[in-house]
Amino acid sequence: MQAALAGLAAEYVDAPVAVEPARGWMLTRDGGPTVMEAAPGGTRGVEVDTLVGLLGDYARLQRRTVGQRKTFEQAGLRVLVPSDAVGLARAQAERMASLPADDPRHLTAEQRESVLAALPALGEAGSALLDGPVPLAVDQCDLFPRNIFLPRAAGAPYRFFDFAEAVWSHPFGSLVMLVWECLHRWKIGLPDDVVDCRDDRIREVFDAYLVCWTDLAPIGELRVLAQHALRIAPLHRSEVWLRVLDESDDAAVQEHGKTPWAWLEDVAKPVLL
Repeated sequence: MQAALAGLAAEYVDAPVAVEPARGWMLTRDGGPTVMEAAPGGTRGVEVDTLVGLLGDYARLQRRTVGQRKTFEQAGLRVLVPSDAVGLARAQAERMASLPADDPRHLTAEQRESVLAALPALGEAGSALLDGPVPLAVDQCDLFPRNIFLPRAAGAPYRFFDFAEAVWSHPFGSLVMLVWECLHRWKIGLPDDVVDCRDDRIREVFDAYLVCWTDLAPIGELRVLAQHALRIAPLHRSEVWLRVLDESDDAAVQEHGKTPWAWLEDVAKPVLL
């Protein structure tokens, strides 16, 4: 996967030195400090200026992948198109609700119903994204300062790594990890029933990303598409956690078993941007 990305956008993704597909191993050169490691004062890299710079580079990386679905499928990339959202949400809710009540992944009847009640909205979001002007592309699905190397020199781009959780989907879903980190780090109050991203700092950060797509649609239309993508994107995160916990021991399940629901419950919340 990383080799395929490096072949299309070597300035944004370092090519591996060696790959052992059978074991899932990859050897790369030292990429230097990450954005998180270099961040001052415990900010973890979640600063407006930093995010504005790296999201522009990330959007340009994604633009290189447009139209390359076959290449990335052959490289092992999972495909989760927006029209899959309804089926994926239903399957996750039903599976987690069927688990024993003492399993931390278990959903109560009320939690299950909240997901099922959101299915029409997820279907509308998926249709809007598929019918919209922005094509599908690679979504790293873990876009976060710990997975981004600092530029090697002034004027050089940020470099991205760790694509183990990547999917082929709507590109705007990539913003979901940063949404929650911004809300948390900047101590932005959050209602229980919506994901409110209308803070001026978040708008500035997201617009720096969306402006890279304005050849396809006006910024206002892109913001609406981002709202739809961010409604669906938590499904990718909950799916990842369910797969990880399926392969984990009981101690890990007890420690992290609530995490799939922490993501899945967000599909019931409209996103305001």
